[in-house]
Amino acid sequence: MADYNQNQIDVEVLKALADETRLEILDLLGLGDMNVNEIASHHRISRPTISHHLQILKRAGIVSSRKDGKEIYYSVNQYVLTGLAQELLKFANLGHF
Repeated sequence: MADYNQNQIDVEVLKALADETRLEILDLLGLGDMNVNEIASHHRISRPTISHHLQILKRAGIVSSRKDGKEIYYSVNQYVLTGLAQELLKFANLGHF
């Protein structure tokens, strides 16, 4: 089996993106920075569950956070997603798909 990490593809980022709820959160964050309450208002899942998903995305580097008063606002880390897209394209162009 090929060592996919030699292609600089971050498997942890792929794992974090392999969840529908996290993709929906990223879609919302594409509209702009939001706190947990704002994200939860768009979902039927609880605030603690949203927080859990945000922490997974944050550990993978897909989202970043900033504190503003008592609230923490999350935003998409475009650098990580752009890098992943570039590495996937390189991987595909090498005929691995």
